[in-house]
Amino acid sequence: MRISIIGILLLIIHAMSATLFQNLRIGEISPNFMIMIIVSFALLRGSKEGSLIGLAAGFLNDIVFGMGIGSTVFVYTLIGYVCGKFNKNFYRENFIIPFVCTLFSSLFYSVACMFGFFLRGKVNFIFFFKTIIIPELIYTITLSLVIYQLTYLINEKIENTEKKTRNIF
Repeated sequence: MRISIIGILLLIIHAMSATLFQNLRIGEISPNFMIMIIVSFALLRGSKEGSLIGLAAGFLNDIVFGMGIGSTVFVYTLIGYVCGKFNKNFYRENFIIPFVCTLFSSLFYSVACMFGFFLRGKVNFIFFFKTIIIPELIYTITLSLVIYQLTYLINEKIENTEKKTRNIF
């Protein structure tokens, strides 16, 4: 059940990122909801599930938006794995760790994208940093607190359902 709910959530977020969330753009900058979901579930469920969610989100992103399959898959899987390592030393109701993990994950994703442009010789680092990376970073980490609360509630419902079906106290 957990796999199907998280899979449906990823599909909904992915579809909404391509359609409805385009209306949330501020100055041609939109938040990266996939990073928010990956970081949230990685922190709540651990590095194994975080990397699997990152893998699925990366495939979705690469299939629809990418030029090839692999670059976003690798970055999202790595983000899920690294953020999931904080699962054991993390108080779930604390919102500082999700905020910081989203900050560094979004920065890592942006630098990885910039590196791809840099390899093609099509990047002005200062312009890219000031006009795209910083505004997207601010927008993503601001919304990450709301998204983390929603994923926290979804995860609690999933765990309660699993406890009831397995008769675990």
